[in-house]
Amino acid sequence: MSEPECVFEIEIRATPEAVWEAITSPDWTRRYFHDTAVRSSWQPGAKVVWELPDGSVASEGELLEVEFPRRIVHTWLFHYDPALAREASSRVSWEIEDLGDRCRLTVVHDRLEGAPKTRDVVRGGWAAILAGLRDAVTAA
Repeated sequence: MSEPECVFEIEIRATPEAVWEAITSPDWTRRYFHDTAVRSSWQPGAKVVWELPDGSVASEGELLEVEFPRRIVHTWLFHYDPALAREASSRVSWEIEDLGDRCRLTVVHDRLEGAPKTRDVVRGGWAAILAGLRDAVTAA
């Protein structure tokens, strides 16, 4: 049986470095990621946290791979909803591909077998987040 996964792809008229900055900077994520601020040292093994404006943790994970400015892989666990917080953690991979005058950003959210409620939430959520990221970066 294959692993359930959610795959999202978007093209952005920006450099890989600009897209990386939008993914890893709290000032940027507040603009498009449900008003959360991402926090991390961006080193493999470190924690990555998305904080709500009140300082509470919306979601968090552990960085598994970090390859500036091309790839980030981390675990994922929601905290804002008790039912989601009880599920197993999943994995998110961000791939940035340089296409010359633009980038292709691919987000794969997988290892969702133990997180069916998370899968249902992210199926619709990632598309909106990535569209917001694209719009924020291209407007800058």
